[in-house]
Amino acid sequence: MNTLKRIIFCSILFGTFLFSACSTDLDVIGNYKETIVVYGLLDQAQDTQYVKINKAFLGAGNALVYAQVKDSTQFVNALSVELRRIKNGVQLGATILLMPTNKPKDPGIFYSADQTNAIYSFVSTGVNALHPDSEYELTVSNNETGTVVTSKTSLVSDITGFTSPMPGGATFGFVSVSSPNYPFNVVWSSAKNARIYQVIIRLNYVDSLITGENVAHVVDYTLPSLKTLNISASTPELMEVDTKGRDFYKYIGNTLLDYTGLIKRTVGNVDLLLVAGSDELSTFIDVNTPSTGIIQERPEYTNINNGLGLFSARLNRAPDSRPLNATSWDSLVCGQYTKQLKFVNSSGIHPCL
Repeated sequence: MNTLKRIIFCSILFGTFLFSACSTDLDVIGNYKETIVVYGLLDQAQDTQYVKINKAFLGAGNALVYAQVKDSTQFVNALSVELRRIKNGVQLGATILLMPTNKPKDPGIFYSADQTNAIYSFVSTGVNALHPDSEYELTVSNNETGTVVTSKTSLVSDITGFTSPMPGGATFGFVSVSSPNYPFNVVWSSAKNARIYQVIIRLNYVDSLITGENVAHVVDYTLPSLKTLNISASTPELMEVDTKGRDFYKYIGNTLLDYTGLIKRTVGNVDLLLVAGSDELSTFIDVNTPSTGIIQERPEYTNINNGLGLFSARLNRAPDSRPLNATSWDSLVCGQYTKQLKFVNSSGIHPCL
């Protein structure tokens, strides 16, 4: 009953029964109802698949305190988690059992010493390899209460290689002698069951420290995501995203810092990464993106039957990995945005400092 109806209802009662009282208090905490929350994305390019499973909770008092109690958020030794490969309505192969995986929880407001992340996993190689021509059905059963939740997803089909940058090229180039704002275009064809795409340019490098240590790092330059209009395999769409060399170097210059104890930075390869996500994943991201309008309330999205969350698919395409060409390497070492970062040239020196 909303507030206006409750006021009208109480007013009627007051007029009829002068000495009667009507309470407008609303108890938002009802009887306990078990709610299983599932998050998992299958990716056939990965050797191990992970599914996070928790319980929703609500109680009187501070929710942050409840969140630190293991029993509030986790089903301790109570769940059976199974995955089945389905093709043309028929199960193929044996049922895959997902086992609890001990993943320490990062410190924070939901952290307590006895908690781990509630992760279930299986190794997806050999007989358990994932097949893009099939669907996969997840079943989560609480053996203590009998609650069962299910969900089903198709996989994202394998993505063909980039048509730009030129396939088989020896290096990547982000500048030219005549153009520091050199365009870097990435072009590929859409894949079946993939709605959303993200391109990442990853620079690998090693920090050499005065302690004698050499520490490997990466910095990721993420390009704007793209959506395809058609997720069928019969009509692939040409996808294209681009950036400018200057913007790439600006990002590195704004992200990395010089620090005490750093002697030099040695440049490694640049990896061109492409991640594709399913239609359900795209919808989930859209629904949970912060609103910039007047209406802040968002609809709830889930594809978990009898529960909450998301079970879907993505694909991390194998990276196209190449060294920088000589001009681009020189710009990293001596360019106006990055020369302070102690990157060294092929001779192992930083001549611009």
